[in-house]
Amino acid sequence: MKEKVKNWEELVNDGGNYGGKGLVMSPWEKIVYENIKDKTILKVQDGYTFVKTGKLEEDHGIKVAELIASFEHLSGVTTLIITHNDLGPEGVRILSQSKVLSKIIYLHLGSNNLGDEGAKIVANSELFSEVKTLNLECNGITAEGAKALAQSPWLTQVESLNMVDNRVGEEGALAIANSDAFSNLTYLHLGGNRVKDPSVKAALRESPKLSKLQTLKVF
Repeated sequence: MKEKVKNWEELVNDGGNYGGKGLVMSPWEKIVYENIKDKTILKVQDGYTFVKTGKLEEDHGIKVAELIASFEHLSGVTTLIITHNDLGPEGVRILSQSKVLSKIIYLHLGSNNLGDEGAKIVANSELFSEVKTLNLECNGITAEGAKALAQSPWLTQVESLNMVDNRVGEEGALAIANSDAFSNLTYLHLGGNRVKDPSVKAALRESPKLSKLQTLKVF
């Protein structure tokens, strides 16, 4: 009887094959490979996926970024979900300069200590010029980072923006309300960003720049 050809998930999770590269892959490369879904989605949501000691090394995020940025099996990935891996600004810079990754459509970099510098790198990366869903929650981003995102020359395709639990404040919220880059937004979540002024909330709801906005969460 003819042997059944394995599908992608069966091949990835067969414990040894790894697309015929298992013998030459490092343990971390195997972990990344195992977290590819449908050849187009990479989902790595916890640094302890790589580290079992209970403590991440100081340069953990940079090592993860370097691996992902150069890992040839990710050339078809358009959804990039990397959270809780302490990427920091330098990790995001490494990802943004990848010669392997294709243009990303869905980008989730929540809880990675990006800060304003990391937000600026995202805002100025051509790799992210086709992103439609952008999630930067829990990254310590202030008004400075929000302004950079709002003025980005590349993030013009974003339809969904999640900035939950940052610190963009009312100044940052107004920058988003007045953004030409975010004219395609249909969903905006600014919960937990110290936006209290009713006039600022109204500016977001009534902004002519955000004419396509359907869902606004701000509290």
